Amino acid sequence: MAKVHGLPSMTPWNHLAAMPPLGNGEAKVYEFAEGIEVIKCAFEQVNPEMAEFVQTMVDNGWIDAEPSENRRLGAYCTQLAATRTPLVFMTWGGSRSDLLTLAHELGHAFHNWVMRDLPLCRTSYPMTLAETASIFAENIVRDYLLEQAKTSEEKLEMLWEELSSAYALTINIPVRFEFEKAFYQARQESELDADQLCELMSTTWAEWYGDSMEGTDPYFWASKLHFSISELSFYNYPYLFGYLFSQGVYAQREQKGDSFYPDYVALLRDTGSHLAEDVVFKHMNKDLTQAEFWEQGMQSLSMKVDEFEALLNEIGR
Repeated sequence: MAKVHGLPSMTPWNHLAAMPPLGNGEAKVYEFAEGIEVIKCAFEQVNPEMAEFVQTMVDNGWIDAEPSENRRLGAYCTQLAATRTPLVFMTWGGSRSDLLTLAHELGHAFHNWVMRDLPLCRTSYPMTLAETASIFAENIVRDYLLEQAKTSEEKLEMLWEELSSAYALTINIPVRFEFEKAFYQARQESELDADQLCELMSTTWAEWYGDSMEGTDPYFWASKLHFSISELSFYNYPYLFGYLFSQGVYAQREQKGDSFYPDYVALLRDTGSHLAEDVVFKHMNKDLTQAEFWEQGMQSLSMKVDEFEALLNEIGR
């Protein structure tokens, strides 16, 4: 990724940036309706019911994505408890990142949708399982776009999106966890001023990013909202668990074939009733206490890292 930026290594201010255009190419801009069609086509490859669900969201006006002067960037999904109506809010800008964000939020909405007939008390799932359907949905759309890509440059752009997300989730999230853990340990002894917090963040940052990044982001503790949620500690940990969990579930899609979709829906429906270990064993016949489940997801990611590097070499970067 640093090679594409023309840098010796990544830096704190560009590690989440979009991929720079290669050559004279311009970034693809999607109309909202076009983005919906892409997501529907991708979802349909898993099962037509998933594509029909996306159309239902559109037909009922349950996606509010139109930009306005008073709307900030970002996205989230919620539902109305009385009617079990899933709602998606975001600011559509037309980028490939926006497309994947919409897919992510529609994954959350689908999770809520398949549970709509259950008692309300069984629809409240823990944060560790909350990202299962959303990251799964992102993976579906990424792989679909990768299949549709006609040039090496297009494939690189798609792989960039996935690897950028993996870089953030497998490195940046542990940085947040370890920083917060170290903060609580130090806080037992005394209060910490801004300089001490910056030092603590820089130390943790350097430990996790290693030589993949030049410099640290000492004020990350001040800029990341998650650290300021006083009623909830270690907010970030579930994102890493959820990412790895969803990668493991996604890896079962090819292995299970036609039986995957009903098992996947059954797994989502049980996320508010069972522990993660029990849900996966019941519906995927996998043991979370063993390394195999987690390694399957990481093996898929490793293959895409290799593909990304091979394509870079192919175009002479």
